[in-house]
Amino acid sequence: MYRLDSYELVRRSVIVGGMSKRAAAREYGVNRRSVDKMVGSASPPGYVLKSARRKWVLGDFMEKIEEIVLKDQLGAPTKQTHTGQHIFERLRDEFGYTGGSTQVRGYVSELRARSREAFIPLVSLAGEAQSDFGEAWVDICGHRIKCHAFFMVLPQSDVWFMRLYPAENAESFCDGNAAAFAFFGGVPRRIVYDNAGYAVKRGSGPLKGRDRELCSLFAELRSAFLFEAAFAAPYKGNEKGSVERHVGTLRKSLLVPVPSADSFEELNARLLAKATAHKEKSELFQKETDAFLPLADYAPCRLEERKADKLSLVKFEGNSYSVPTKYVLRSVLVKASPFKLEILSAKEVVATHVRSYEKDRAFAQLAHYLDLLERKPRAVRTALPVLQAGLPDAYEAYRRRVEDGTSVGDRKFIAVLRLGQELGFERIGSVLGWASMLGADEPAEIRMLALKETETPTTILCTDWKLPENRQSPRVSRPPLSEYTRLLVGAAS
Repeated sequence: MYRLDSYELVRRSVIVGGMSKRAAAREYGVNRRSVDKMVGSASPPGYVLKSARRKWVLGDFMEKIEEIVLKDQLGAPTKQTHTGQHIFERLRDEFGYTGGSTQVRGYVSELRARSREAFIPLVSLAGEAQSDFGEAWVDICGHRIKCHAFFMVLPQSDVWFMRLYPAENAESFCDGNAAAFAFFGGVPRRIVYDNAGYAVKRGSGPLKGRDRELCSLFAELRSAFLFEAAFAAPYKGNEKGSVERHVGTLRKSLLVPVPSADSFEELNARLLAKATAHKEKSELFQKETDAFLPLADYAPCRLEERKADKLSLVKFEGNSYSVPTKYVLRSVLVKASPFKLEILSAKEVVATHVRSYEKDRAFAQLAHYLDLLERKPRAVRTALPVLQAGLPDAYEAYRRRVEDGTSVGDRKFIAVLRLGQELGFERIGSVLGWASMLGADEPAEIRMLALKETETPTTILCTDWKLPENRQSPRVSRPPLSEYTRLLVGAAS
Protein backbone atom coordinates (compact mmCIF):
# COMPACT_ATOMS: atom_id res chain seq x y z
CA MET A 1 0.00 0.00 0.00
CA TYR A 2 1.48 3.37 -0.99
CA ARG A 3 1.45 6.52 1.10
CA LEU A 4 -0.60 9.18 -0.64
CA ASP A 5 2.09 11.92 -0.31
CA SER A 6 4.81 9.64 -1.79
CA TYR A 7 2.44 8.57 -4.54
CA GLU A 8 1.73 12.16 -5.51
CA LEU A 9 5.45 13.13 -5.37
CA VAL A 10 6.49 10.39 -7.78
CA ARG A 11 3.65 11.20 -10.21
CA ARG A 12 4.39 14.94 -10.08
CA SER A 13 8.11 14.40 -10.69
CA VAL A 14 7.54 12.18 -13.72
CA ILE A 15 4.44 13.73 -15.31
CA VAL A 16 4.94 17.42 -14.47
CA GLY A 17 8.71 17.66 -13.82
CA GLY A 18 9.72 15.45 -16.77
CA MET A 19 11.90 13.12 -14.67
CA SER A 20 12.43 9.70 -16.22
CA LYS A 21 10.91 6.69 -14.57
CA ARG A 22 14.36 5.17 -13.98
CA ALA A 23 15.57 8.35 -12.28
CA ALA A 24 12.39 8.61 -10.18
CA ALA A 25 12.85 5.02 -9.03
CA ARG A 26 16.47 5.72 -8.04
CA GLU A 27 15.62 9.13 -6.48
CA TYR A 28 12.72 7.94 -4.30
CA GLY A 29 13.86 4.40 -3.64
CA VAL A 30 10.87 2.83 -5.36
CA ASN A 31 10.80 -0.21 -7.56
CA ARG A 32 10.66 0.58 -11.27
CA ARG A 33 7.44 -1.45 -11.68
CA SER A 34 5.86 0.57 -8.86
CA VAL A 35 6.72 3.79 -10.68
CA ASP A 36 4.96 2.43 -13.78
CA LYS A 37 1.83 1.75 -11.68
CA MET A 38 1.93 5.21 -10.06
CA VAL A 39 2.19 6.98 -13.39
CA GLY A 40 -0.54 4.79 -14.93
CA SER A 41 -3.18 5.22 -12.15
CA ALA A 42 -4.52 8.54 -10.87
CA SER A 43 -5.05 7.14 -7.35
CA PRO A 44 -3.50 4.30 -5.41
CA PRO A 45 -5.20 1.11 -6.62
CA GLY A 46 -4.77 -0.70 -3.35
CA TYR A 47 -4.03 -4.38 -2.99
CA VAL A 48 -5.81 -6.41 -5.66
CA LEU A 49 -6.03 -10.19 -5.49
CA LYS A 50 -5.67 -11.94 -8.83
CA SER A 51 -7.77 -14.83 -7.47
CA ALA A 52 -9.71 -15.52 -4.28
CA ARG A 53 -7.69 -16.84 -1.41
CA ARG A 54 -8.16 -20.51 -0.85
CA LYS A 55 -10.02 -21.37 2.35
CA TRP A 56 -7.92 -24.26 3.50
CA VAL A 57 -10.16 -25.43 6.36
CA LEU A 58 -13.63 -24.42 5.05
CA GLY A 59 -13.04 -25.31 1.40
CA ASP A 60 -13.93 -28.98 1.72
CA PHE A 61 -17.22 -28.11 3.48
CA MET A 62 -18.47 -25.28 1.23
CA GLU A 63 -20.49 -27.64 -0.96
CA LYS A 64 -22.27 -29.07 2.10
CA ILE A 65 -23.08 -25.53 3.36
CA GLU A 66 -24.53 -24.63 -0.06
CA GLU A 67 -26.69 -27.78 0.02
CA ILE A 68 -28.12 -26.94 3.48
CA VAL A 69 -28.88 -23.30 2.52
CA LEU A 70 -30.51 -24.37 -0.76
CA LYS A 71 -32.80 -26.85 1.03
CA ASP A 72 -33.88 -24.10 3.41
CA GLN A 73 -34.72 -21.76 0.53
CA LEU A 74 -36.70 -24.37 -1.41
CA GLY A 75 -38.84 -26.04 1.21
CA ALA A 76 -38.33 -25.16 4.85
CA PRO A 77 -40.86 -22.96 6.72
CA THR A 78 -39.64 -19.37 7.01
CA LYS A 79 -39.29 -19.53 10.79
CA GLN A 80 -37.62 -22.96 10.79
CA THR A 81 -34.49 -22.41 8.68
CA HIS A 82 -30.88 -22.92 9.76
CA THR A 83 -28.90 -20.09 11.29
CA GLY A 84 -25.20 -19.74 10.51
CA GLN A 85 -24.37 -20.99 14.01
CA HIS A 86 -26.65 -24.00 13.58
CA ILE A 87 -24.92 -24.91 10.29
CA PHE A 88 -21.53 -24.61 11.99
CA GLU A 89 -22.66 -26.98 14.75
CA ARG A 90 -23.91 -29.51 12.20
CA LEU A 91 -20.64 -29.38 10.25
CA ARG A 92 -18.69 -29.87 13.47
CA ASP A 93 -20.83 -32.67 14.92
CA GLU A 94 -21.87 -34.55 11.77
CA PHE A 95 -19.09 -33.96 9.23
CA GLY A 96 -15.94 -33.42 11.28
CA TYR A 97 -15.33 -29.72 10.60
CA THR A 98 -12.41 -28.47 12.75
CA GLY A 99 -12.48 -24.74 11.96
CA GLY A 100 -14.18 -21.86 13.75
CA SER A 101 -17.73 -20.57 13.39
CA THR A 102 -16.83 -17.14 11.97
CA GLN A 103 -15.89 -18.48 8.53
CA VAL A 104 -19.03 -20.63 8.39
CA ARG A 105 -21.36 -17.79 9.37
CA GLY A 106 -19.68 -15.42 6.92
CA TYR A 107 -20.08 -17.86 4.04
CA VAL A 108 -23.76 -18.50 4.93
CA SER A 109 -24.41 -14.72 4.87
CA GLU A 110 -22.68 -14.47 1.49
CA LEU A 111 -24.81 -17.29 0.03
CA ARG A 112 -28.06 -15.79 1.28
CA ALA A 113 -27.14 -12.32 -0.01
CA ARG A 114 -26.68 -13.77 -3.50
CA SER A 115 -30.23 -15.14 -3.55
CA ARG A 116 -31.99 -12.04 -2.26
CA GLU A 117 -34.55 -10.66 -4.68
CA ALA A 118 -34.08 -7.20 -6.16
CA PHE A 119 -37.05 -4.97 -6.93
CA ILE A 120 -37.88 -2.42 -9.61
CA PRO A 121 -39.56 0.89 -8.70
CA LEU A 122 -43.10 0.95 -10.15
CA VAL A 123 -45.74 3.61 -10.72
CA SER A 124 -49.51 3.25 -10.28
CA LEU A 125 -51.65 3.64 -13.39
CA ALA A 126 -55.09 5.25 -13.49
CA GLY A 127 -58.02 2.85 -13.52
CA GLU A 128 -56.18 -0.02 -11.83
CA ALA A 129 -57.05 -1.46 -8.41
CA GLN A 130 -55.89 -3.96 -5.79
CA SER A 131 -58.13 -6.11 -3.60
CA ASP A 132 -57.75 -8.19 -0.45
CA PHE A 133 -59.51 -9.49 2.68
CA GLY A 134 -58.55 -8.82 6.29
CA GLU A 135 -59.89 -10.00 9.65
CA ALA A 136 -61.33 -7.85 12.43
CA TRP A 137 -63.50 -8.14 15.56
CA VAL A 138 -66.82 -6.31 15.99
CA ASP A 139 -69.69 -6.28 18.49
CA ILE A 140 -73.05 -7.14 16.90
CA CYS A 141 -76.06 -6.95 19.24
CA GLY A 142 -73.72 -7.20 22.21
CA HIS A 143 -71.87 -10.30 20.95
CA ARG A 144 -68.21 -10.06 19.91
CA ILE A 145 -67.63 -11.89 16.63
CA LYS A 146 -64.82 -12.17 14.13
CA CYS A 147 -65.71 -10.65 10.77
CA HIS A 148 -63.95 -10.36 7.42
CA ALA A 149 -63.27 -6.99 5.82
CA PHE A 150 -63.19 -6.71 2.03
CA PHE A 151 -60.87 -3.98 0.72
CA MET A 152 -60.40 -2.48 -2.71
CA VAL A 153 -57.91 0.34 -3.27
CA LEU A 154 -57.09 2.57 -6.24
CA PRO A 155 -53.33 3.05 -5.72
CA GLN A 156 -52.97 6.17 -7.88
CA SER A 157 -55.64 8.29 -6.15
CA ASP A 158 -55.49 6.37 -2.82
CA VAL A 159 -59.30 6.08 -2.79
CA TRP A 160 -60.44 2.98 -0.91
CA PHE A 161 -63.58 0.93 -0.27
CA MET A 162 -64.21 -1.31 2.75
CA ARG A 163 -67.11 -3.61 3.60
CA LEU A 164 -67.56 -6.11 6.47
CA TYR A 165 -68.92 -9.65 6.09
CA PRO A 166 -69.58 -12.47 8.56
CA ALA A 167 -67.61 -14.93 6.39
CA GLU A 168 -64.90 -14.87 3.74
CA ASN A 169 -66.33 -16.89 0.88
CA ALA A 170 -67.17 -16.63 -2.83
CA GLU A 171 -70.44 -14.77 -2.21
CA SER A 172 -68.79 -12.15 0.03
CA PHE A 173 -65.86 -11.76 -2.37
CA CYS A 174 -68.04 -11.17 -5.44
CA ASP A 175 -70.53 -9.00 -3.54
CA GLY A 176 -67.63 -6.88 -2.25
CA ASN A 177 -66.35 -6.38 -5.80
CA ALA A 178 -69.77 -5.35 -7.10
CA ALA A 179 -70.31 -2.99 -4.14
CA ALA A 180 -66.86 -1.41 -4.72
CA PHE A 181 -67.64 -0.84 -8.41
CA ALA A 182 -70.91 0.87 -7.47
CA PHE A 183 -69.02 3.05 -4.96
CA PHE A 184 -66.38 4.06 -7.51
CA GLY A 185 -69.04 4.73 -10.14
CA GLY A 186 -67.26 2.49 -12.64
CA VAL A 187 -65.18 -0.66 -13.03
CA PRO A 188 -61.35 -0.59 -12.77
CA ARG A 189 -59.80 -2.01 -15.94
CA ARG A 190 -57.32 -4.20 -14.09
CA ILE A 191 -57.52 -5.57 -10.53
CA VAL A 192 -54.79 -7.47 -8.69
CA TYR A 193 -55.96 -10.26 -6.34
CA ASP A 194 -54.32 -12.92 -4.23
CA ASN A 195 -54.85 -16.63 -4.87
CA ALA A 196 -57.79 -17.37 -2.53
CA GLY A 197 -59.65 -20.63 -3.08
CA TYR A 198 -62.97 -18.87 -3.71
CA ALA A 199 -61.43 -17.04 -6.70
CA VAL A 200 -58.92 -19.54 -8.12
CA LYS A 201 -59.56 -23.23 -8.60
CA ARG A 202 -57.12 -25.47 -6.77
CA GLY A 203 -55.34 -28.13 -8.82
CA SER A 204 -53.19 -31.07 -7.91
CA GLY A 205 -50.06 -29.04 -7.18
CA PRO A 206 -48.74 -25.57 -6.28
CA LEU A 207 -49.71 -22.53 -8.33
CA LYS A 208 -47.17 -21.79 -11.05
CA GLY A 209 -46.87 -18.90 -13.44
CA ARG A 210 -49.58 -16.24 -13.79
CA ASP A 211 -52.38 -18.15 -15.53
CA ARG A 212 -55.28 -19.12 -13.29
CA GLU A 213 -58.46 -21.12 -13.72
CA LEU A 214 -61.22 -19.11 -12.03
CA CYS A 215 -64.03 -20.43 -9.86
CA SER A 216 -67.40 -20.28 -11.56
CA LEU A 217 -68.89 -17.39 -9.54
CA PHE A 218 -65.82 -15.19 -9.98
CA ALA A 219 -65.61 -16.08 -13.69
CA GLU A 220 -69.24 -14.96 -14.02
CA LEU A 221 -68.45 -11.68 -12.22
CA ARG A 222 -65.50 -10.99 -14.54
CA SER A 223 -67.64 -11.79 -17.57
CA ALA A 224 -70.34 -9.36 -16.37
CA PHE A 225 -68.01 -6.41 -15.66
CA LEU A 226 -65.24 -7.22 -18.23
CA PHE A 227 -62.28 -6.21 -16.05
CA GLU A 228 -58.89 -7.92 -16.24
CA ALA A 229 -58.17 -10.09 -13.20
CA ALA A 230 -54.44 -10.32 -12.39
CA PHE A 231 -53.08 -12.53 -9.62
CA ALA A 232 -50.04 -11.93 -7.45
CA ALA A 233 -47.46 -14.67 -7.19
CA PRO A 234 -48.00 -16.89 -4.12
CA TYR A 235 -46.52 -15.35 -0.95
CA LYS A 236 -45.63 -12.12 -2.79
CA GLY A 237 -47.53 -9.46 -0.85
CA ASN A 238 -45.32 -6.77 -2.39
CA GLU A 239 -47.13 -7.22 -5.71
CA LYS A 240 -50.22 -5.64 -4.17
CA GLY A 241 -48.49 -3.57 -1.55
CA SER A 242 -50.99 -0.69 -1.64
CA VAL A 243 -53.94 -2.76 -0.44
CA GLU A 244 -51.75 -4.73 2.00
CA ARG A 245 -50.75 -1.42 3.58
CA HIS A 246 -54.35 -0.17 3.69
CA VAL A 247 -55.61 -3.36 5.40
CA GLY A 248 -53.53 -2.61 8.48
CA THR A 249 -53.91 1.18 8.40
CA LEU A 250 -57.69 1.25 7.91
CA ARG A 251 -58.27 -1.49 10.47
CA LYS A 252 -56.48 0.61 13.08
CA SER A 253 -58.11 3.91 12.11
CA LEU A 254 -61.70 2.69 11.51
CA LEU A 255 -62.08 -0.36 13.75
CA VAL A 256 -60.32 0.84 16.92
CA PRO A 257 -61.89 0.74 19.44
CA VAL A 258 -63.92 -2.34 18.52
CA PRO A 259 -67.06 -0.96 16.79
CA SER A 260 -70.49 -1.83 18.11
CA ALA A 261 -73.77 -1.95 16.15
CA ASP A 262 -77.08 -3.78 15.88
CA SER A 263 -76.28 -5.23 12.44
CA PHE A 264 -73.69 -5.52 9.71
CA GLU A 265 -75.84 -3.19 7.65
CA GLU A 266 -75.38 -0.41 10.22
CA LEU A 267 -71.61 -0.96 10.41
CA ASN A 268 -71.22 -0.96 6.63
CA ALA A 269 -73.27 2.24 6.35
CA ARG A 270 -70.79 3.96 8.70
CA LEU A 271 -67.80 2.71 6.70
CA LEU A 272 -69.41 3.82 3.45
CA ALA A 273 -69.91 7.34 4.80
CA LYS A 274 -66.22 7.57 5.77
CA ALA A 275 -65.07 6.17 2.42
CA THR A 276 -67.30 8.66 0.58
CA ALA A 277 -65.88 11.58 2.58
CA HIS A 278 -62.33 10.45 1.73
CA LYS A 279 -63.20 10.01 -1.97
CA GLU A 280 -64.65 13.52 -2.22
CA LYS A 281 -61.35 14.98 -0.95
CA SER A 282 -59.23 13.14 -3.53
CA GLU A 283 -57.91 15.40 -6.29
CA LEU A 284 -56.79 12.49 -8.50
CA PHE A 285 -60.02 10.49 -8.40
CA GLN A 286 -61.45 12.17 -11.51
CA LYS A 287 -58.47 10.89 -13.49
CA GLU A 288 -59.31 7.38 -12.26
CA THR A 289 -62.94 7.63 -13.36
CA ASP A 290 -61.93 8.62 -16.88
CA ALA A 291 -60.18 5.27 -17.20
CA PHE A 292 -62.99 3.13 -15.75
CA LEU A 293 -65.18 0.64 -17.62
CA PRO A 294 -68.96 1.16 -17.42
CA LEU A 295 -71.01 -0.55 -14.72
CA ALA A 296 -73.14 -3.60 -15.53
CA ASP A 297 -76.59 -4.52 -14.23
CA TYR A 298 -75.49 -7.60 -12.33
CA ALA A 299 -75.94 -8.78 -8.73
CA PRO A 300 -73.62 -11.69 -7.83
CA CYS A 301 -75.05 -14.68 -5.98
CA ARG A 302 -74.43 -18.40 -5.67
CA LEU A 303 -77.11 -20.75 -7.04
CA GLU A 304 -77.43 -24.32 -5.79
CA GLU A 305 -80.16 -26.89 -6.33
CA ARG A 306 -81.60 -28.50 -3.22
CA LYS A 307 -84.58 -30.66 -2.25
CA ALA A 308 -87.04 -29.86 0.53
CA ASP A 309 -87.37 -32.71 3.04
CA LYS A 310 -90.57 -34.02 4.61
CA LEU A 311 -90.33 -31.33 7.32
CA SER A 312 -90.46 -28.70 4.57
CA LEU A 313 -86.85 -27.74 5.32
CA VAL A 314 -84.10 -27.10 2.78
CA LYS A 315 -80.54 -27.81 3.91
CA PHE A 316 -77.78 -25.37 2.95
CA GLU A 317 -74.24 -25.26 4.41
CA GLY A 318 -75.11 -27.11 7.60
CA ASN A 319 -78.37 -25.27 8.38
CA SER A 320 -82.02 -25.87 7.46
CA TYR A 321 -84.41 -23.22 6.14
CA SER A 322 -88.18 -23.59 5.75
CA VAL A 323 -90.31 -23.32 2.62
CA PRO A 324 -94.12 -23.49 2.35
CA THR A 325 -95.32 -27.03 2.99
CA LYS A 326 -96.63 -27.47 -0.55
CA TYR A 327 -92.99 -27.76 -1.67
CA VAL A 328 -92.27 -30.83 0.49
CA LEU A 329 -90.00 -33.30 -1.35
CA ARG A 330 -89.72 -30.95 -4.34
CA SER A 331 -86.54 -29.56 -5.87
CA VAL A 332 -85.89 -25.86 -5.30
CA LEU A 333 -83.10 -23.43 -6.12
CA VAL A 334 -81.19 -21.68 -3.32
CA LYS A 335 -79.94 -18.19 -4.23
CA ALA A 336 -77.24 -17.31 -1.69
CA SER A 337 -75.87 -13.82 -1.05
CA PRO A 338 -73.72 -12.81 1.96
CA PHE A 339 -76.60 -11.77 4.24
CA LYS A 340 -79.69 -13.34 2.67
CA LEU A 341 -81.01 -16.59 1.22
CA GLU A 342 -83.81 -16.69 -1.35
CA ILE A 343 -85.39 -20.03 -2.23
CA LEU A 344 -86.98 -20.23 -5.67
CA SER A 345 -89.27 -22.63 -7.47
CA ALA A 346 -89.83 -22.12 -11.20
CA LYS A 347 -88.17 -18.66 -10.97
CA GLU A 348 -90.62 -17.60 -8.22
CA VAL A 349 -89.27 -16.66 -4.79
CA VAL A 350 -91.10 -18.89 -2.31
CA ALA A 351 -89.07 -18.13 0.84
CA THR A 352 -86.59 -15.53 2.08
CA HIS A 353 -84.36 -16.03 5.12
CA VAL A 354 -81.59 -14.16 6.90
CA ARG A 355 -78.48 -16.22 6.24
CA SER A 356 -76.89 -17.84 9.27
CA TYR A 357 -73.21 -18.82 9.56
CA GLU A 358 -73.79 -21.03 12.58
CA LYS A 359 -74.08 -24.79 12.16
CA ASP A 360 -76.85 -27.33 12.76
CA ARG A 361 -79.56 -24.70 13.12
CA ALA A 362 -83.13 -24.85 11.74
CA PHE A 363 -85.07 -21.70 10.81
CA ALA A 364 -88.81 -22.21 10.32
CA GLN A 365 -91.16 -19.35 9.43
CA LEU A 366 -94.69 -19.56 10.86
CA ALA A 367 -96.35 -18.49 7.59
CA HIS A 368 -94.94 -21.57 5.86
CA TYR A 369 -96.70 -23.97 8.27
CA LEU A 370 -100.10 -22.40 8.99
CA ASP A 371 -101.92 -24.50 6.37
CA LEU A 372 -100.43 -27.70 7.79
CA LEU A 373 -101.15 -26.65 11.39
CA GLU A 374 -104.81 -26.23 10.52
CA ARG A 375 -104.83 -29.88 9.45
CA LYS A 376 -102.73 -31.02 12.43
CA PRO A 377 -103.80 -28.69 15.26
CA ARG A 378 -102.52 -30.87 18.12
CA ALA A 379 -98.91 -30.12 17.03
CA VAL A 380 -99.24 -26.39 17.67
CA ARG A 381 -98.04 -26.48 21.30
CA THR A 382 -94.53 -27.71 20.40
CA ALA A 383 -94.30 -26.64 16.76
CA LEU A 384 -90.86 -25.14 15.95
CA PRO A 385 -92.24 -22.38 13.67
CA VAL A 386 -94.56 -21.22 16.47
CA LEU A 387 -91.78 -21.21 19.06
CA GLN A 388 -89.39 -19.37 16.72
CA ALA A 389 -91.94 -16.74 15.69
CA GLY A 390 -91.12 -14.51 18.69
CA LEU A 391 -94.80 -13.92 19.49
CA PRO A 392 -95.85 -11.58 22.30
CA ASP A 393 -96.64 -13.27 25.64
CA ALA A 394 -100.35 -12.58 25.12
CA TYR A 395 -100.49 -15.39 22.52
CA GLU A 396 -99.26 -18.05 24.96
CA ALA A 397 -101.68 -16.74 27.60
CA TYR A 398 -104.53 -17.06 25.10
CA ARG A 399 -103.45 -20.60 24.12
CA ARG A 400 -103.54 -21.71 27.74
CA ARG A 401 -106.90 -20.03 28.25
CA VAL A 402 -108.60 -21.86 25.38
CA GLU A 403 -106.75 -25.17 25.84
CA ASP A 404 -109.34 -27.84 26.68
CA GLY A 405 -107.51 -31.11 26.03
CA THR A 406 -109.10 -31.48 22.58
CA SER A 407 -108.26 -30.05 19.20
CA VAL A 408 -111.01 -27.40 19.57
CA GLY A 409 -108.88 -25.09 21.69
CA ASP A 410 -105.86 -25.70 19.43
CA ARG A 411 -107.90 -24.75 16.37
CA LYS A 412 -108.93 -21.49 18.05
CA PHE A 413 -105.29 -20.71 18.74
CA ILE A 414 -104.31 -21.48 15.12
CA ALA A 415 -107.15 -19.22 13.93
CA VAL A 416 -105.68 -16.41 16.07
CA LEU A 417 -102.26 -17.10 14.56
CA ARG A 418 -103.84 -16.75 11.14
CA LEU A 419 -105.32 -13.41 12.27
CA GLY A 420 -101.84 -12.32 13.34
CA GLN A 421 -100.46 -13.25 9.95
CA GLU A 422 -103.22 -11.26 8.27
CA LEU A 423 -103.50 -8.17 10.49
CA GLY A 424 -100.09 -8.11 12.18
CA PHE A 425 -98.90 -10.11 15.20
CA GLU A 426 -98.29 -7.04 17.35
CA ARG A 427 -101.76 -5.68 16.61
CA ILE A 428 -103.51 -8.93 17.51
CA GLY A 429 -101.25 -9.35 20.54
CA SER A 430 -102.44 -6.00 21.94
CA VAL A 431 -106.09 -6.99 21.34
CA LEU A 432 -105.74 -10.36 23.12
CA GLY A 433 -105.28 -8.71 26.51
CA TRP A 434 -108.43 -6.61 25.97
CA ALA A 435 -110.35 -9.71 24.80
CA SER A 436 -109.32 -11.56 27.96
CA MET A 437 -110.85 -8.85 30.16
CA LEU A 438 -114.07 -8.93 28.12
CA GLY A 439 -114.24 -12.73 28.17
CA ALA A 440 -114.07 -12.85 24.34
CA ASP A 441 -112.27 -16.06 23.36
CA GLU A 442 -113.70 -16.77 19.91
CA PRO A 443 -111.42 -15.85 16.98
CA ALA A 444 -114.34 -14.03 15.29
CA GLU A 445 -114.79 -11.84 18.39
CA ILE A 446 -111.07 -11.09 18.50
CA ARG A 447 -111.17 -10.15 14.83
CA MET A 448 -114.06 -7.72 15.47
CA LEU A 449 -112.19 -6.17 18.39
CA ALA A 450 -109.08 -5.73 16.24
CA LEU A 451 -111.05 -4.09 13.46
CA LYS A 452 -113.01 -1.92 15.90
CA GLU A 453 -109.77 -0.76 17.56
CA THR A 454 -108.57 0.70 14.32
CA GLU A 455 -111.87 2.09 13.06
CA THR A 456 -111.99 5.83 12.56
CA PRO A 457 -115.01 7.38 14.26
CA THR A 458 -117.61 8.89 11.92
CA THR A 459 -117.37 12.65 11.77
CA ILE A 460 -120.41 14.92 11.19
CA LEU A 461 -119.88 17.79 8.87
CA CYS A 462 -120.84 20.95 10.76
CA THR A 463 -120.59 24.47 9.37
CA ASP A 464 -121.13 27.84 10.99
CA TRP A 465 -124.20 29.23 9.14
CA LYS A 466 -125.55 32.74 9.68
CA LEU A 467 -128.57 34.59 8.33
CA PRO A 468 -127.94 37.29 5.82
CA GLU A 469 -127.82 40.81 7.19
CA ASN A 470 -131.21 42.40 8.18
CA ARG A 471 -132.93 39.03 8.06
CA GLN A 472 -134.61 37.22 10.96
CA SER A 473 -134.95 33.52 11.42
CA PRO A 474 -138.48 32.16 10.84
CA ARG A 475 -140.75 31.70 13.87
CA VAL A 476 -142.81 28.58 14.20
CA SER A 477 -145.94 28.83 16.33
CA ARG A 478 -146.97 25.65 18.07
CA PRO A 479 -150.75 25.09 18.50
CA PRO A 480 -152.07 23.90 21.86
CA LEU A 481 -152.53 20.15 22.45
CA SER A 482 -156.30 20.60 22.46
CA GLU A 483 -156.16 21.18 18.72
CA TYR A 484 -154.63 17.72 18.27
CA THR A 485 -157.42 16.23 20.42
CA ARG A 486 -160.05 17.90 18.26
CA LEU A 487 -158.47 16.45 15.17
CA LEU A 488 -158.45 13.00 16.68
CA VAL A 489 -162.14 13.23 17.64
CA GLY A 490 -163.03 14.41 14.13
CA ALA A 491 -161.14 11.51 12.61
CA ALA A 492 -163.07 9.05 14.81
CA SER A 493 -166.45 10.43 13.70
